[in-house]
Formats: sequence, C-alpha cells, structure tokens
Amino acid sequence: MNNDDEESVAVGAEEARRAVVLRPVVQAYLNGTGSLESDINDAVWELGASRATVWRWVKRLAEEGGRTSALAPRKRGRPAGTTLISSKVEAVIEEHLRRYFLSRERSSLSRVVTEIRSACWQQGLQPPTRRTVQRRLDAMDAREVAKAREGSKAARQKFAPVTGENKASQPLEIVQIDHTPADIILVDSFERQPIGRPWVTLAIDIATRMVTGYYTSLEAPSRLSVALCLTQAVAPKAELLAELACNIPWPAQGKPHSIHVDNGRDFRSRAFRSACAEWGIDLVYRPPGSPHFGGHVERLIGTMMGAVHLLPGTTQSSIAAKGDYDAEGMATMTLSEFDRWFALEICRYNNRVHSSLGCTPIAKWEELSEKMMGDIPFEMEAFRVSFLPSELRKVRRDGIHLFEIRYWSDALAGHIGRGDGKVVVRYDPRDISMIWVELDDGRYVEARYRNLEIPPVPLWEYREAMRKARALGKSGSNELVLAELIRQQRQIESESRGLTKAERRSRERKGTLEDTNSAVSKTEGLRAIDTGDTSRPLFKVERW
Repeated sequence: MNNDDEESVAVGAEEARRAVVLRPVVQAYLNGTGSLESDINDAVWELGASRATVWRWVKRLAEEGGRTSALAPRKRGRPAGTTLISSKVEAVIEEHLRRYFLSRERSSLSRVVTEIRSACWQQGLQPPTRRTVQRRLDAMDAREVAKAREGSKAARQKFAPVTGENKASQPLEIVQIDHTPADIILVDSFERQPIGRPWVTLAIDIATRMVTGYYTSLEAPSRLSVALCLTQAVAPKAELLAELACNIPWPAQGKPHSIHVDNGRDFRSRAFRSACAEWGIDLVYRPPGSPHFGGHVERLIGTMMGAVHLLPGTTQSSIAAKGDYDAEGMATMTLSEFDRWFALEICRYNNRVHSSLGCTPIAKWEELSEKMMGDIPFEMEAFRVSFLPSELRKVRRDGIHLFEIRYWSDALAGHIGRGDGKVVVRYDPRDISMIWVELDDGRYVEARYRNLEIPPVPLWEYREAMRKARALGKSGSNELVLAELIRQQRQIESESRGLTKAERRSRERKGTLEDTNSAVSKTEGLRAIDTGDTSRPLFKVERW
C-alpha cells in the first residue's frame, strides 16, 4: 500500500492563490479593523471576481477557519478560476518576469513592466498595471528570486537562518519542531522491568521561547508524532493542566504562521505538507549543511535532557558521562509517569527566567500577545483529523475496505454506488477500530469495525497478528482470524511472567493505546455510527 497516493485529491493552485489574497481581508472582517471596503475592492480586481463572490469567499474562509479548501469550486455558482485578466496576459507576465527579471542582469521591475505592457499592446491585449505585475512577483518564492538574480550563495546568506539570526517579533510567528530520544530507560507498568528509551517531540515558539506542545512515545518519530505534537501545540492547555492538577498558566495556543523543521521523512510526507498548506501554515525546511537552523529547539532539547539526567534510570548524554551507572537496574518510571513528569517540567521551563529574554516565557508571551492578530476561528477536531494518514477508498455495499478490514456507518448507506469515485479515508495508527470518511459535501463521519468482535488494536499489532496467521497457515476471513489471534496473544501476555524486553515494550504500547483511547473503547464501545443521532457533530475536512 502506497501512502504517497493518499493525498491525490489536493487543493489547487488557484484556491491557494485566493487564500493568500483573502486571509488578510478575513482578519479585518472579523476584527473590524482596517479599511475593509478598500481591501474588498483590491481583492475584486486581483481575483477577477464580483464583489458578491469575494464576499462569499471571505465568509467561507471565516466560517471554516481560514482553510484553503473553503475556496474550492462548488457545484453551483460562478465557474472556478474566472479572472478579468486573460490567460494570454498571465502568460506574458510569467514569461517576461522569468526571462528578464529572474536573471543575473538584474533588470529593474519598472523596465520589465514596460516590456510586459509593450508586448501586450503588440498582441492586442489589455496591458496589466504595475501593481498586478508586482503581485505576480510577490507570489514567487523570494529565495528563488534572490537565487536567480544574485546567485546561490547570496540567496543562502540572505534567507538561511543561523544561530542568533532566526528571530520573530510576535508569538506563533515561527515555531520550531524536532524529535529526540530521551536520555532515560523506562519500565513497563506491569512488572516494572526495563523496556528502553522513549522518544520526545517538542515544539517551541521563537519569539517567546515558550514550549507550545510536546508528545512522548515508545514509537520512533513519524508523521503521527508530528501531528499529535502540533495538535497539542495549537489546542488550549486547560484540560491538560487540569489532568496534571497544575495551577501554573500555559497560555500557548493557536495556529503558528510558520513551522521550521529538519529534512526527516516525517516532516517531508505529502500528508504533512498538504495539511500545513490547507490551514495556511508556512512550512520551512532546514537547508542542508545548516545545523544552526534549528538552534532554538535544539537548545531546548538540551535543557530538557539536562533535567532528565536527574531522574532514576538516566542514560546521561554519553557513555563517558554515564560511567558505571546501571541505568536499567535503576529505572523506575513508566511511560505514563514520564509523560506526566515531562509536562510538569515544561511548565517549570515556561515559568523560569530565560537568559536571552530577561524574563519568563510566560511573561514574554503576555507582553507580546497584544500584538497578535486574532486567529480565524476553527474546529480543533477537524484540525487534528486533517493531519492523520489517509487513503482513497470506494464505498462498497458492505462498507469501506481498509487494511482488509470492513468499516461501516449508517451514513455511508446513501453513498453506495455513486459513480466510480473514491472517498478520502483517514485513520489513527494507534487505534484502527475507527476511521473518518469524507463525503461528497466535504464533511466526514466516523465509521467503525463492521465486525464488532475485533478489539481495538494499533496498526502495528494488527500487521503483526496477520503475519503470524500467515505463518501458521490460517485461512478464512481476515477479521475472524484477527479477532482470534489477538485474543490468544493477549491472554498469553496477561498470564506470562519474565517477559523479554521486547515483549514488555510491546505490552506497554498496548497499555498506552488503551489509556489514550479510553473514551472510544470504554465509554462508547464498538458500534456502528448512527447518523440519525444529530448530537454527533460533523466537521469540515480538507480535500487532498
């Protein structure tokens, strides 16, 4: 199964262009600031649409959290992509900018505009204004423009951030995210035996040095780790602080304007890039050979690991520093305990005076928050789901087939046999008992196992069970074989003693799954979704 095909339903370039033009208008519309009429008139000219259409787009963006897909073509209304500037004029602008402006001769923009207007007159076309040409130039990548006009070295020096130069003036202007293995050995929660080191994903706001989110796991870094860290960074922290019984404030919340990351596969996935574009988040990668690009988050990791080195079971930062300390023998903390401790350590960090700020990150956030532009309201659940992995599947008579398992919801009944198209199906690898299916109107519904005998399982455990089934020569329905194997495996594990480290680690991962998804597995149980229940909200989901 190729996950790279999962986002083939993507938001087009025209919708992205509209979003760039209209997001500032939406901010003025919601905040009641600025010259709204002037902004609307500019948008009407730039987008080549009527005032009614521009207003409709503005309201769509405001209602749907500033998502690019809000501007996707609808079945009714004005045809998408209609502009007052003809495609021939657009082609002339593009050709002249690339031939004359993006060159080492470095022609002035005024001269290029003159050439563009002259070429249009010769072809009998309406010549564009300088402002129109300027906007086409502004839409180009600034680094690529500098590279074409000044050379690679000059562009790198101008745009590649280095330690001490990667600055931001407002909260959430730039957020850096990175992973690290924590310098500690954890134990399983059953027998308190060592199971290895966890991974930590951290997000830090550059302007305030506040840690905005984190995620701990026994799994290696993946797109899911990034998604869960980013979701926590964006969400309010009141519920988390209540669980920690912590009265210290943690005000960080809201979508970042820009995310700086390294070049790992988890950050390079098409799913992550498309989701960031959907929500208007600028994704910036660390240039090769620029180790200081992520200096803030790397220093944060160093600070947090310094605190971890005081815990029992620490591995220290090197073998030399560890000496003859028996990390496995001294290990006492489980993953859930470490996660709770780590969250409290973040609260301590956010409330300590930072040497480069001269105040605490909390104080800096409160000082600068007055300068922040209000975010376009959006639904947190839709934001979370949009970063999950996805596949394209058909709605069949017996439901959705994913991982050779059937999923069903009553809401799917009316969509059986509607053409040959496929729907976007999203899933959480930590628990594949439930999926999210996007319907024709852009909304999604939850669907669960059609066979309710299958227990909630993570994707890795399902694949492990099916490998064992094939090795044992078991035949028949995957769902029946899966239910039988998982019951047998869990019974053996619950009765076992003296497990190997790998087996203890495996069992701890299952325990974490149960804790994380208790609301699904315990409160609601495994049942098909009844779409007659209007109390269940339907959220807008993006188009890939």
